[in-house]
Amino acid sequence: MKKTRTRIGLAELEINNLLKKEEYKTLFKHRLLKKDSILYTDNISIVIIKNGSAKLSFFEDGDEFIIYHVLKNNITILDDSCALEFLEDSEIYSIELEDEKDIFQSFEFNKITNEALIEIILLQRKIIKSILYESAKGRIANFLIELAKEQDLKQNSYYYVFLPFSVKVLSSFVGLKRQSASTAFNELIKDDIIRKLTAHEFLIIDFNALQSYTNYNCLD
Repeated sequence: MKKTRTRIGLAELEINNLLKKEEYKTLFKHRLLKKDSILYTDNISIVIIKNGSAKLSFFEDGDEFIIYHVLKNNITILDDSCALEFLEDSEIYSIELEDEKDIFQSFEFNKITNEALIEIILLQRKIIKSILYESAKGRIANFLIELAKEQDLKQNSYYYVFLPFSVKVLSSFVGLKRQSASTAFNELIKDDIIRKLTAHEFLIIDFNALQSYTNYNCLD
């Protein structure tokens, strides 16, 4: 099955052998960051998470919007509009865009970076489309379908979804206030479109009904 770059965790890339060790040391800034550390930048930068994980987010007036999670062996872009918060102790390499001419002499690094950035752009367009054109239920439905696609699990012919965080965190992924997200989520449960098994486990009972709230088919 092809690895999919999703908002829960961008699929691991083959970055270990893209550059020589001395190239990482001379071209990149190396950092060891503790859990809950937050990385900001004034200039556009490429960040490679060698070990650990982080979330890329916008912050505005005390509200957080989570763009996506980034797992180890991944590349992401950081600029002054967002922040990278580390979910565990992590090791990273970073380089500002204006300083990266030399690394693009490596064909493989160039190829992997371009592919990763194209997929990130497409993912962000899906996020924008959902926020602009979908209701609260539509945003949550879209997110659950995306999660079902990533996890690819079934129980008694129903899609099984493990939600690895609270509805409060979910609201930060879909751009809703916590109360709005909670209300929409509970209505989906009440209508038996999704069924709650435990605090973090759900079955999608009526996939077509869930999908009807969205503006496009995430499982195409």
